[in-house]
Amino acid sequence: MDIRISFSSPESGFQWSDLLPHTPHLLWALFFASVFFIVGPRTIRAAFSRATKLGFAGVELELSGEVQEAAEARDITLPAGLRDQLARRMRTIGPLLRSSRILWIDDNPTNNSPEIKILQKLGVLIDLAKTDEEARRKMEGAIYDIVISDIGRENDGEAGLKLLPEILSSVSRPFVIFYVGVQRDTPQGAFGLTIRPDDLFNLILDAIERRKG
Repeated sequence: MDIRISFSSPESGFQWSDLLPHTPHLLWALFFASVFFIVGPRTIRAAFSRATKLGFAGVELELSGEVQEAAEARDITLPAGLRDQLARRMRTIGPLLRSSRILWIDDNPTNNSPEIKILQKLGVLIDLAKTDEEARRKMEGAIYDIVISDIGRENDGEAGLKLLPEILSSVSRPFVIFYVGVQRDTPQGAFGLTIRPDDLFNLILDAIERRKG
């Protein structure tokens, strides 16, 4: 009588074939681990730092170009040094600008489109009002850090000045900046007055630093 003894493989257990679908991922992990140990963490950190600086430089360059466009729309020439300095300051104070809220009062808001675009890109929330009544309604329903206003509107050359006391006494007590077409003295109680977009942005940055800094 023949006796045969056989050993069967267990149905469960580790199977090398299960790793085959994951081989590419394992090879990439091994590759990056090798690079890390060969190159060293200091070199990797330095490379990341350089890449970050290049990214910031790109943001500053873009902002500088957009400030130039805003100036050209008002027939104003800005030296490159001033534009670049402003762009660096915008990037530095950027975190304070995010979620800041501005009410912009002007009966021709399209005149301010380049400036509004830049501020919105920096994370500023902007509400527009074309009339005093519209501005009053918005101030009753929201808290503003800054109010930017023209002076002459609605066939009244002093409309902005007449509304100034109401703005200053509103609940949010915002900083008031006049952005006008002709230079004049800053009205009492206002934070500033300018005809230049670079001055406007610097006034906004100054006001936000005082408000949130």
